[in-house]
Amino acid sequence: MKLAYYPGCVSRSTGKEMDLSTRAVCEALGITLEELEDWNCCGATHVSNELVAVGLAARNLAQTDLPVMTPCSICYSNLRTAAQKLEDRKLRATVNQVLAQEYSGAKIRHALDVIQEALSQNPDLVVVPLQGIKVAPYYGCLLTRPRGVDSPEFPTVLEKLLKDLQAEPVDFRLKTFCCGGPIFMPRQKAAEDTTFKILMDAKKAGAEAIVTVCPLCHIMLDAKQKALEIKRGEKIGLPVLYVTQLAGIALGLGPDELGLNMNAVSPIPMVERIYEKMAEQS
Repeated sequence: MKLAYYPGCVSRSTGKEMDLSTRAVCEALGITLEELEDWNCCGATHVSNELVAVGLAARNLAQTDLPVMTPCSICYSNLRTAAQKLEDRKLRATVNQVLAQEYSGAKIRHALDVIQEALSQNPDLVVVPLQGIKVAPYYGCLLTRPRGVDSPEFPTVLEKLLKDLQAEPVDFRLKTFCCGGPIFMPRQKAAEDTTFKILMDAKKAGAEAIVTVCPLCHIMLDAKQKALEIKRGEKIGLPVLYVTQLAGIALGLGPDELGLNMNAVSPIPMVERIYEKMAEQS
């Protein structure tokens, strides 16, 4: 399988482990990624002008005839939203007037979907089963929006992948709650309250780790977790992994290949437990 690859801006900064693990997992799955040569920001959450936002996405999508894959749910949502809006011929004509390459249509995929498809075709690629590991699937706001891929209110695609990896998905009632990231700057306390609530709900559900698909969610749940522990006086200690990192562990990839040392809350102890269980069963 060959796919165009749109890394997104955070892959060059706070989400390097997302990019690193995405490339490593796709290589292990036999998927060839061709990074868009001259990609630009998708518009993220801060471009309020609809025409500009659609134009930014269209400029990326016009660079290839291949399906475009991204590991970031914000980018995924923005690219899909733009593709749907560009079905309007008038809007497409307006956007194409300013593009160097004309947009004529695109298929957008998330890394989660790509990984799941590859594993469904070849389940033997899972060489390190995550048996007994309880994982909270955290969707956040944007993976299932716009509607069409999975239910925005009751999504199940992450749970399905966790089962493919032989992990145990926990019943996590806040799995589609906003992480609080979009309001962190103007409403820091409200954002931290939300993040803490999500983390504690996952912990009370019995999770040993959280898996996410969004770099903003990852920052809120992982990078800010230790600060929340200090402020709230309560130990959380939940590793938060990108779905590509978790899938990579099951594929037998090493910590360096997956950027596990970049996570604020180290998942290494969990990985060691997984290998210890394998050794006991062999």
